[in-house]
Amino acid sequence: MLFQGSLLLGLISRATLGYTSMHAATVSIHPLVIAGWCGLTTSALNMLPVGCLDGGRAIQGAFGKNALLGFGLTTYTLLGLGVLGGPLSLPWGLYVLICQRTPEKPCLNDVSEVGTWRRTALTVAVFLVILTLLPLWDELAEELGIGLVSTF
Repeated sequence: MLFQGSLLLGLISRATLGYTSMHAATVSIHPLVIAGWCGLTTSALNMLPVGCLDGGRAIQGAFGKNALLGFGLTTYTLLGLGVLGGPLSLPWGLYVLICQRTPEKPCLNDVSEVGTWRRTALTVAVFLVILTLLPLWDELAEELGIGLVSTF
């Protein structure tokens, strides 16, 4: 079930362990895998593109204040719907909504444009955040061959 908690973790585990190991009754993993998953999830939550979080500051620096407002509203909506993060999304969304309400300070240099490769790197980082926080639903897990296939 740990491998179905994140789309990225499930895909990496499937590529590393293989199909037969992923469908065993128990899969032996090192405790550092769980610690790594916790660190990856925490970092991904910090990279959400909203408010004063690192992701919000990166979005504002790369795309401007209006883009931050759009990304923030989209992130709040997805967190409220529970699409991102599964059971973690609602508590984290409430935390972000309550504790990150202070307006972001403007950038010191708003005149010079951010380079294309930095915008691309930020886009890849936000995509990895989505892959990390997006939980696998049972039908997709069965399609990708991740986890146990439940039969009734």
